[in-house]
Order: sequence, then structure tokens, then C-alpha cells
Amino acid sequence: ARKLDPDNRLFSRQNRQRLESEAIRDSLINAGGKLDLTAGGPAVRDFTSPRRSLYVITIRSDRTGFGPLFDVADSTGHADHRINSTVAPQALYMMNNPFVQDQAVNLAKRANAEGGSNPKAKIEYLYQSLYGRLPSQQELSIGVQYFGTSMDAPVGYCKLLLCANEF
Repeated sequence: ARKLDPDNRLFSRQNRQRLESEAIRDSLINAGGKLDLTAGGPAVRDFTSPRRSLYVITIRSDRTGFGPLFDVADSTGHADHRINSTVAPQALYMMNNPFVQDQAVNLAKRANAEGGSNPKAKIEYLYQSLYGRLPSQQELSIGVQYFGTSMDAPVGYCKLLLCANEF
């Protein structure tokens, strides 16, 4: 891609952009095939609801949890742009929070149902659905080895892919 597009004008070399907190949440739910795309209707209080983030109520006094950690827009004042931070607690949240774990479980179920019967096919399905590409030979080899480690390996592997910077 670098040879074909030295000026970085094509999608193949497009600069990475960080997702906003709402898009991260929606992408996690969508990865497991559970995102509710119904337009309109009442807002929900439950952060773990499958409704799009657009419909999750913002509680102005609550400055804890996913939203503030991932730089959600400040609802207490006017702002012309969001802060973009990359801090260790974001990675820790992705690795340890039950919400992310649930999305990894949903993704593993989806890979089992739609990805094929063997680990190689499942890994290719996961890469294609999460990253829009097939895994490299090295990624495929590592994935096949990981899948053989335990019964919980598919969920762990899905969590690993969801926590990766590429996601």
C-alpha cells in the first residue's frame, strides 16, 4: 500500500482515527451482533442495554464509568471539541470490565454460529468482521494455537481482538 499510495490519499493507507466513546460502545455491541438499530423511542438508563449510545441517558452528575473514561462530551458545559486522551485505565477497562467480557462472549457465539467449523475458519471470520481484512499467516498461526489451549479460548481470543488497537 505504501508503494501504491506514497501520498497517503487512498483508503488502504488512511490515517487511523480514534473512535468517540459512543462509537466504541456501539462497535462493541455490534461485534457480538446484538446492537439494536431501532430508530426513535424512549431513552434507556441501562448502559449495558443493546440500544445505540444515542439513546442512553446522560446523567450529568455521574462522572464515572465508560463515558468519561473514553472522553464523552462534557454535558455540563459548552465545548467546541472533545478531549482525546489515551490512558492506561482505558485499556484496563477493556480488559476487565464485565460489559466488555459480555460482548466477547456474544462475539464468540457469533463466530461459532457463522464462522465455520474449525478454528482457522472462525479466526478468518473474526478478522473479517472486526477488522475488514483476513489475518496474516502469523496471526492465523497464533490464533489456531490459542484456540487449542482451553474450552474458554474462543472467548479469550475474541476479547483479545476487541482490546486490540486495530478494533
